[in-house]
Amino acid sequence: MKKLRPLFAASSAAALFASFPALAEEPLQSEANTEQIAALPLEFSENGFAGLGAETLRKGLAQTQFVMIGEAHGHADAPLLVSAFASEAQAYGFPYYAIEVGPHSADWLQQILQESGEAGLAEELSGRPLAIPFLNSAEEARAAAPFAQSGGLWGVDQEFIGSPLIHLKILGNMDSQNPELVDRLKQTEREAFASGNQGAVLFATIDGDGWQELRDAFEGNSDALDRIAAMERSQSIYRSFFMGRGLDNNLDRVELIRRNFLRYYQSALESGDAAPRVLMKFGLTHGGRATSSMSTFDLGSLIEGMAASNGLEALHVAYLPIGGTATAIMPSPDGAFSERPVSAGELRALLEGSGIDLEMIESTDGHFVIDLDPIKRRLGNAGLAELEPMMRFLVLGFDYLITTSSATPATPLAAR
Repeated sequence: MKKLRPLFAASSAAALFASFPALAEEPLQSEANTEQIAALPLEFSENGFAGLGAETLRKGLAQTQFVMIGEAHGHADAPLLVSAFASEAQAYGFPYYAIEVGPHSADWLQQILQESGEAGLAEELSGRPLAIPFLNSAEEARAAAPFAQSGGLWGVDQEFIGSPLIHLKILGNMDSQNPELVDRLKQTEREAFASGNQGAVLFATIDGDGWQELRDAFEGNSDALDRIAAMERSQSIYRSFFMGRGLDNNLDRVELIRRNFLRYYQSALESGDAAPRVLMKFGLTHGGRATSSMSTFDLGSLIEGMAASNGLEALHVAYLPIGGTATAIMPSPDGAFSERPVSAGELRALLEGSGIDLEMIESTDGHFVIDLDPIKRRLGNAGLAELEPMMRFLVLGFDYLITTSSATPATPLAAR
């Protein structure tokens, strides 16, 4: 056999690679990584953006197919950011809003908002505020309402652990061969959440025989069986979490999110939209374009290639306050909602180490937008490797950070 000739002689290759600095060395200082990194004041409302930072977020929208907002949950202004983007992008057509809610729950939510708006949703959540995640706040409901009115809500997540409070009520209104079963499950679920006993909720207690009994009660009813199957699939994802298998939980959940998102996307294509433009808001770990700190290749990465295939871009914006207050959600006999101060030590350290003027941010109640690309370049490989995993994911996975020192908590629609 003829011996292949090497592309480079050994001496030439050694000389070539010796001409590059080792990756572990500090990057050479240049004007690009020594100049001040700006934090630009930003105002936003349902009417759009204002302030010095407005053009930063506005300039690329014409070439953007997906706007992904990765948030720290529990803040009033993150959904307002959705409304601002919707206003700014109206000329380009963003008719869809993808949310961190299961498809069946999103259909329920969309119907409620269409028929009776925010007040109707508050009434539906009375006595079961944890039936739906995140959209159980007034600000989230207002951001979703315009998309609900036009039928543009995409619920792409698993069915939430509290969602049986919705699904069992809907099943109870259907013809059933065992209505006593549904009534019993519904009552047990309400009692478990009212007492804050997470170990007693349906997703933590029902087994295979229990799911089969529920399916038997609705034999031949495809709508009911689809809803039951979605709950059972979601329970299998939660079970990994209950058993301490965090990676399995995250991998299975992300796989479901991607599948649900693509199903909605395909439906939009079939309706004649050649490149459906979508606003979306999820927890930070779902929103970046890199492997997340949870070791998953999430929705934020998926949309990059999808946009590129249409000659468009995906815009990734993180909403992470450095101070203020958030609304925390937890089943409790004292109420499902409480307020807690923002804890942002790693983010503060990242910004301060990057030369951001934290005193300026802390001297006002307003918001600021920060371009993350200069921070990434200033850190270089060595600096990025030293970051805490979530901060490294933030810098690598997002285009811009929006922050404030005075975050306000989300307003619960129904406290109990």
